[in-house]
Amino acid sequence: MATLVTGGAGFVGINVAGALADRGDAVVLFGPAPPPPEALAWLRAKPGVVAMAIGDVTRAADLDAVIDRHAVDRVIHGAAITADIHREKRAARDIFTVNVLGTIEMLEAALRHKLRRVVQLGTGSIFGASGRASPALDEQTSPATPETMYGISKYAAERTGLRYRAARDLSLTVVRLGTVFGPWEYDTGARDTLSVPLQLLGAAERGETAVVNAVSGGDWVYVTDVARGLIAMLDLPISPDPLYHLSAGMMWSLEDWCERLKGRFPRFSYRLTDRADECTVGRNNAAPRSPMLIERMRRHTGFTPEYLAERAFADYVAWRSGAAAGVSSRAQ
Repeated sequence: MATLVTGGAGFVGINVAGALADRGDAVVLFGPAPPPPEALAWLRAKPGVVAMAIGDVTRAADLDAVIDRHAVDRVIHGAAITADIHREKRAARDIFTVNVLGTIEMLEAALRHKLRRVVQLGTGSIFGASGRASPALDEQTSPATPETMYGISKYAAERTGLRYRAARDLSLTVVRLGTVFGPWEYDTGARDTLSVPLQLLGAAERGETAVVNAVSGGDWVYVTDVARGLIAMLDLPISPDPLYHLSAGMMWSLEDWCERLKGRFPRFSYRLTDRADECTVGRNNAAPRSPMLIERMRRHTGFTPEYLAERAFADYVAWRSGAAAGVSSRAQ
């Protein structure tokens, strides 16, 4: 039996697949295009069996075919268009087609094939302005007021998934992610705004002076922790609660991250500004939100973030300087 990862060419999907393959699982990456060749080679060198299936999450026939061919019995559903304002203006229908209708097709396929577990990825972007109104964000009590087409569509998809769990007897859990960064992040064509840590690391490697949006820090979470948390949730036969947060559970210091880069790359310098028109880093990134509480995730899966600032920085820089640098250079 295999685990299907939709949005498998994205960096979260690649890291989830890698963690599954590390323990010997069979995993199938599903999406409209394969991941970079370097990432696929990295995955296929692991103990598990890793397959790639090209398909469209909005097409029931594509989903049926991959589930049947690979004996899929579990899904991590991460397929989405992470849209910026420019895509909103030219392709609003596409955003909703993939993010909402694609989710419905995936959930219907899960029911048709009697899959035993679905973990659906959500996002902290659903909080919008309310994400800054309280010191911490709770799954059950913090209001969702999404402002962007991405946030609105992901909130609609989230509520859809929760309704399938409640009304259709589907073992589904929605896991909202914080702002993810780390190895294998790149421009997939469906991810319009790359993370601030990636933008900063690219500037540091080039020895540039980064003019950084002073409000572009936030509830970052390292992708290695995300993969571990998602798999812990996937392994539950059914989660006690339908909705969880997965993040570091804290605010990261933008200035601390810049200082770490400055110490590692002597030619790098930075300046923080509150004028978005001056920024070379973080201009289009969302305003920071309060940290998402992760106590339910911790209590029900044992998850604790292991990659906070020091360890995440060391791991990320080491990864960038290693064999994977070929693909990482295309992410800038």
